[in-house]
Amino acid sequence: MKNKERYIWISLVAILSCSLFQPIDRVKAISTEGEKYLQILHEVVGFIETDFVESVEEKNLYTGAIKGIVASLGDPHSRFMSEEEFKHLQEETRGSFGGVGLEVTHSEGSILVISPYDDTPAMKAGIQPQDRILEISGKSTEKMSIEDAVKLMRGPAGTSVTIKIKRKSLKDPFPLTLTRELIKIQYLKSAYLENEKIGYIRLTQFMGRENNTGGEFKRIVQEFAAKEAQGIIIDLRSNPGGLLDLAIELSDIFLRPELDIVSVKGRGEKLIRVYKSQDNQGKVLDVPIVVLLNAGSASASEILAGALQDNRRAIIVGNQSFGKGSVQNIYNLPYKTGIALTIQKYYTPSGVSIHKKGITPDVVVNQITPDNDDKTLIEKLSKTTIIQNFVKDNPGYTEKNIKAFQDLLTKKGYKMNKTISRFLLKKENAIGEKSPVYDREFDPQLNKAIEILLNPITPKPTSM
Repeated sequence: MKNKERYIWISLVAILSCSLFQPIDRVKAISTEGEKYLQILHEVVGFIETDFVESVEEKNLYTGAIKGIVASLGDPHSRFMSEEEFKHLQEETRGSFGGVGLEVTHSEGSILVISPYDDTPAMKAGIQPQDRILEISGKSTEKMSIEDAVKLMRGPAGTSVTIKIKRKSLKDPFPLTLTRELIKIQYLKSAYLENEKIGYIRLTQFMGRENNTGGEFKRIVQEFAAKEAQGIIIDLRSNPGGLLDLAIELSDIFLRPELDIVSVKGRGEKLIRVYKSQDNQGKVLDVPIVVLLNAGSASASEILAGALQDNRRAIIVGNQSFGKGSVQNIYNLPYKTGIALTIQKYYTPSGVSIHKKGITPDVVVNQITPDNDDKTLIEKLSKTTIIQNFVKDNPGYTEKNIKAFQDLLTKKGYKMNKTISRFLLKKENAIGEKSPVYDREFDPQLNKAIEILLNPITPKPTSM
């Protein structure tokens, strides 16, 4: 009976193997070793189904096994997606889904924020790159998969979710309650600074095939060039990346033909392909470029920044980027499921892998951050309603209200840096409002980029 059962099981595995891994010519025959462990898996499932103290769903057993296989790779970017999770990914690629607006990854046993999306509940609540999410709806994320974390944070618009955040700059974790919205990502924002004759374009993510992000980006920079712009600022801060081909397409706009953009290597560091700039129409080659990066700039952002930096086509300003130097492919599986699998690592034109390192800016400029004393005061202030009550009684970000607010803080014992108190007041007044395309008041990185374009410096040489 055992032999017959084993024969049936092996036959079933063979049939499933042919159906799961299309096309047929990519199917790898099951080895003797693989056959052995598939038989073990079958028998384990059998014992669980017949003898385990509680009844279980067969679907959950096999899904858990599949996730375990992928997790054994030790790669946080490879993941199996259930039907619901795969649907969410497709919605995100199209640019519309319900949730709080966060790009996250798994790192050191918890959920790490890569960046919040613009004009989303997460951005409005002040969530920052490198924040760690310790809890979602009261559930610890210590052993939680990315898929489960995303599932908990997404939901119908108008519903709320509470998360607990650990921030490096603060001693204690703090809770945030976010109201979900229909997240419609606007991938591109742009403006022309008439006085300075500088074009500004912000790309929030390398997505939006259906919205023709590449074509729209090219149209905008060509308009800047037609206005004889003195320079163009490409803002990739808190851009978590996205599609490799879009990063290559955008890099190509600014590079003369036959220059390296990025190379990708597969298993055993075998060179798969070197992507080079093409002899295309509509290039923007003579306008100086500054690229803005921060710790939330990852993946495709680093490909674009690295290509322009190594080819001495742009000055990079800001902070060290995130350091995600791997390429994932998305595979469709039966029953509307899918798998994201890391298949390659990419290298900048100078042959450098930035994986877990990031892109180093030519000019390092830090954003305005509170010192330790101000951090303590901000944490203390966050547990009160002082700011909310003041704005309710004194709406508007005016010089009169700024002075009154600073006087109120001093009276209540909050001796805070005036720049920080102005920032807090402006942020509170902006809650619920659409974010401006840019805001120079509290943005030294953007101001430095403008300064560089008005007083050009030579991009540093890169070893090739």
